[in-house]
Amino acid sequence: MYELKRNEEVERLIAMTKSDSGVCGPRLVEAHRELGRALGAQIGQLGQFEPEETTVVAVLRGGIFFAEGMYLAMGCRFGLYDPKHEKFMRPGTRHVILVDSVINTGRTLTEVWDSGVYAACCVVNERAVPLFGERLFAVRVSGNSFVGGEVPRQVGSVGPDTTLRLFHLL
Repeated sequence: MYELKRNEEVERLIAMTKSDSGVCGPRLVEAHRELGRALGAQIGQLGQFEPEETTVVAVLRGGIFFAEGMYLAMGCRFGLYDPKHEKFMRPGTRHVILVDSVINTGRTLTEVWDSGVYAACCVVNERAVPLFGERLFAVRVSGNSFVGGEVPRQVGSVGPDTTLRLFHLL
């Protein structure tokens, strides 16, 4: 697993993305976009992801802004995947990076996993990390796990859904 290097700005952005921050809408979108840009820049520096041979695929809807930041930093190809409404069609590039805002169990991504496919996210649950091994890029790892719902704060096993927060629907 490759985790984003931290500095004061990254820490500020991470604080905004946490489910208990109360940040929603455009401010949260910008935080996701900037964290995606930072992670994408670091991935680009690895030297193995040639722009013409890499596609960043946003897992809809929650991954779109984080993926956009990665795409802007990496200068690669861009695609969309809606696991609730379509079958995954793997892009023809050598490397494919599936990007979501949150990886909780990892089930959505591992259903379409094959060689040359990587995963990237803003936050990944620690129990899902072993599913992806060295093909996982994340801003941070968390021990927290809850079902996303239409609630402003975490109550028991239900917490604020990241996608609803991104689109200012809470």
